[in-house]
Amino acid sequence: MTRTTPPHGAHAGWYHDPVDPGLIRYFDGHAWTPHTSAKPYGWTVTRATPTAAAPGIAQRRRQYWWALVPGVLVAALVLFAAGVMAGGSGPSSDRESARSPESSSAESSAPTSSSDPTPTPTAEAEPEPVTESEAPPARSVVPQLVGLTRQEAKAQLVAAGLVVEMIRRVPSAKAPGTVLRQKAKVGSSMVPGSGVVLVVASPFPGVPGVVGLSESEAVDRLKAAGFKVSVSTARRESGKNKVVLEQTPGRTARAKPGSTIGLVVSSVVKPPPPPPPPPSNCTSGYRPCLTPSSDYDCAGGSGDGPEYAYGPIYIDGSDPYDLDRDGDGVACES
Repeated sequence: MTRTTPPHGAHAGWYHDPVDPGLIRYFDGHAWTPHTSAKPYGWTVTRATPTAAAPGIAQRRRQYWWALVPGVLVAALVLFAAGVMAGGSGPSSDRESARSPESSSAESSAPTSSSDPTPTPTAEAEPEPVTESEAPPARSVVPQLVGLTRQEAKAQLVAAGLVVEMIRRVPSAKAPGTVLRQKAKVGSSMVPGSGVVLVVASPFPGVPGVVGLSESEAVDRLKAAGFKVSVSTARRESGKNKVVLEQTPGRTARAKPGSTIGLVVSSVVKPPPPPPPPPSNCTSGYRPCLTPSSDYDCAGGSGDGPEYAYGPIYIDGSDPYDLDRDGDGVACES
């Protein structure tokens, strides 16, 4: 910073800042100090700048008299010559004529307060201080706020003459309301009443419950909530395919934004059909059992076999041998 020294003899006080026209700076009577403040409304004090000392009155008057000497001598010679030409004689008349022009000329040319062409030096204007106090303005020191609760931090700022300007909330594992960061450096100097921005902890968001949803719907919902997704499958022989069976952490938990939620999704694989039953020694549909043959007829009837059934024969299903001619479910009754 370039420091401009105010005029010699200036009192300690506040003056225009020699560097920033929008500020005022404190002068301690010998040099500028680092204390500054915003320029008050209506400030009219002229900037304090060095000025050269004006020459003394006595020195200027001596210069002026020396400048008049040649003119006085010339005027005396002219008057003397005029008196001689007019016929004046005698020592007294010569001395009178010689003295009178000189004295009159000298008197007429003597400097007076009204005819002095050189302006009288005026006293150098001294800037007025803003106040009569010579002490610099009070400044507030920013306290340590990180780790405090929001209420504790506010109380510390009020005690230091500062206020909370704004509170930003960031999800954190710390207790809600804990101050994580402060936007003003600890120990820095601020104008009283200035605001300090605080960043405080807020709870982690809750994890959406997605069990029972389809895999695609569950993934979309979790990503919209700010989480990543990891999917694994579990084999099932029944139920719906690609449905969420489990999630970790569960829907009642809270998790850090951007963390990964694990899903277990069903993968349904139906078992193969059972093998057909082994062949039996009974023809299906008849009770009691009729061993397989090319044909059966009721015994005692007109059929030609080759095999004959002795009734009654109950029909349980189909009747491949056409034994139940009347369709009542019983064959070979007589």
